[in-house]
Amino acid sequence: MLLALIVQIGFLALARNVAATSAEAGLRKGVIADLDVETVRVGLVRDLSAVVPGAEDISVEVTDDATVLRAVVSFRWVPPGPDFVPITVVIERTAVRVVPP
Repeated sequence: MLLALIVQIGFLALARNVAATSAEAGLRKGVIADLDVETVRVGLVRDLSAVVPGAEDISVEVTDDATVLRAVVSFRWVPPGPDFVPITVVIERTAVRVVPP
């Protein structure tokens, strides 16, 4: 039982890091391509569901102002093996837009 818990904690750290990296990459892609907020949101949901196994109920909120594109991502993570407690991961990332002088 303890070994299963230790393994799940390791997988949780991995899932959180992969989700954070994916969210940051999606935001950068949105900034570079100058995509609208809804397109970035849909892309983040698609990317997260592809790269984070066990992610359920993915929620992404993307906001845009003149200089920053910001995303708040949350999802319920279901670990491999027994599901001891509900785990919700929340990540906030930003990407700065390049503003011409």
